[in-house]
Amino acid sequence: MRVVTWQAIETLSIDEVAAPGCGPSDVVVSVGACGICGSDVHSYTEGAWIAPGVPLGHEYAGTVTAAGARVSGVSVGDRVAVNPAAPCGSCPRCAEGRHNLCSAGSGHSGGFGDQVVVRDAVVGQHLFVLPADFPLEEAAFLEPLSVAVRAVEHAEPPLDEPIVVFGLGTIGQCVVQVLLARGARDVIVVDTSPRRLAAALAAGAHEGLNPADSDVRASLFASRGTTASPYQPSSGAVGAVFECSGAAPVLPLAFSLARAAAPISAIALAAHPLSLPVDDLVQKELRLLGSFAYTARDCQEAFDLLVSRRVDVRPLISHRFALADIKAAFEAQRDPATSIKVVVSP
Repeated sequence: MRVVTWQAIETLSIDEVAAPGCGPSDVVVSVGACGICGSDVHSYTEGAWIAPGVPLGHEYAGTVTAAGARVSGVSVGDRVAVNPAAPCGSCPRCAEGRHNLCSAGSGHSGGFGDQVVVRDAVVGQHLFVLPADFPLEEAAFLEPLSVAVRAVEHAEPPLDEPIVVFGLGTIGQCVVQVLLARGARDVIVVDTSPRRLAAALAAGAHEGLNPADSDVRASLFASRGTTASPYQPSSGAVGAVFECSGAAPVLPLAFSLARAAAPISAIALAAHPLSLPVDDLVQKELRLLGSFAYTARDCQEAFDLLVSRRVDVRPLISHRFALADIKAAFEAQRDPATSIKVVVSP
């Protein structure tokens, strides 16, 4: 069988390897679709979080081709979405229920390949059985949608106030749809890509701003008003901010736009160290929250949103490639002007 591995910056190889064995607690999945994640692009272009020979691909769904005798709730032939995270369940963070911060866990990668073995598979945690007619390319969004669910749940944004989402890659698009599914009344989206702005507006976002064309701060001060708090006579009136871009200017801008005590969720990783206006953070008592990955509970909510199509990911698929064209697929995903989500199918 084939699997894509990272070899060096902008260098991938399609390797022939032995088909995975299936232990008594394992499930083998024949991959039907795998999305290219932003972290995959960072690995491809910068060598981040990767080493030579490591398989790529963790946003995937497929068909069960083997299931161990100890696995219940899934059978050969079932179509499944995969949660690739595998927390240990016993470290201090797992004991707190923060399985996304497990210090000793592992994961199921290799989604850019023909088959993946899911070790110690538990239905409802690692595998989610799909309705028979649900497309695998949509099911491959389970992982990024789970990231978005986690971010929204963790921030607890006020749904009746303006909420700004910066960065409209897959995670940002999913955050927008999760907010709307929860009843957010005024979602403003910000990105430099007209295509990505159009997709978020089509999904129901209430206003789109392109910082290449307009002053985002001035525009939101004018349209949503300003607020005052101790030593902060002029702030925006935004009730929550989700930072999904990783761009250096965004968090300082978010601190200015947010009203006192607002949550600011930082989801994107930054390529460079950032300088933050600490006085704004302190004097407005902002809640700056990192949001990392997801738990099985987040995956369950994401799965329910997906299969009910309360979150509709179909318009987010901008490109489709065969596994043999993996380099072209990565080159497409790295171009934000033309791509949202690139899906690869063996």
